[in-house]
Amino acid sequence: MQMMTARLLPCVKILTPLQLKLYQSQFIVVDVRSWLGYLMGHIPGALRMNRDRVLQEISKHQQIVITCRSGNLSFPVAKWLVKQGYQNVYNLQGGCIAWQKLGYPLEKGNKSL
Repeated sequence: MQMMTARLLPCVKILTPLQLKLYQSQFIVVDVRSWLGYLMGHIPGALRMNRDRVLQEISKHQQIVITCRSGNLSFPVAKWLVKQGYQNVYNLQGGCIAWQKLGYPLEKGNKSL
């Protein structure tokens, strides 16, 4: 009898705002919203990047947290990055809204150069 083995495929991991706050130095935080959304308020230190720029500038082995306003835009981008071979992709649960609800500050303006 031949045993079938399941091959584990990489998947998007979920990170809570508290986990990000505690371990942010271990991640590159990428905000995938429009420039206007990013400028109006983003997680301090987050880079505003579209998915093509992520492919060009971030190693597939780097730990990346993808975020947006609520988590709804970031999750499909995170899934796409996993399909492109990224191994350590996290989606911020609840996005910037959840971050702010816990009393964590948002940064305004353009810090992404």
